[in-house]
Amino acid sequence: MTTNYFNAYTQALGALRLIPIYLDSPGVVSRATLIGAASEAIDLLDSVPCRTVELAEVFRCVNNVIQEGQVAYVTPTNCPEYPFGAVVADANGHICAAAMGKSKEGLAELIRLKLVPRSEGLGEEAA
Repeated sequence: MTTNYFNAYTQALGALRLIPIYLDSPGVVSRATLIGAASEAIDLLDSVPCRTVELAEVFRCVNNVIQEGQVAYVTPTNCPEYPFGAVVADANGHICAAAMGKSKEGLAELIRLKLVPRSEGLGEEAA
C-alpha cells in the first residue's frame, strides 16, 4: 500500500531512515534536519490516541488469521471484560465469524477457530 501523505507512521519511518544516512555521511543530512524530522514525528505520534494504536494492532492480529477473500472489521466494545470485537465477512458481505476478546491475541484465536471448516457429524458411522 502506497501513501502520498504524511501521517504519524510515515513521518516516524522517514525520521528513522535519516539516522543511518546521517551516521554514514554527516554532510548529506544535517544534524538540524535529523532533529527536526524526529521532533515532527514525535509530535505526530503524540497526537495519535492510544486506542487507535491498540485497534490497529488488533486488526493486524485478526487480519493474519483470516482467509483469502475475507475482510476483517475490528471495534472497541463497551464491555470492560472483552474490550475488543471483530467481525469477518466474505466478499459478498456475508458474516463468516464474529467474536469479542480479552486481548488481541485471544480475539484472533477465537476468529481463527470460528473460521475452521467444521467436519461432518460427531464421529458416528454412516448407516
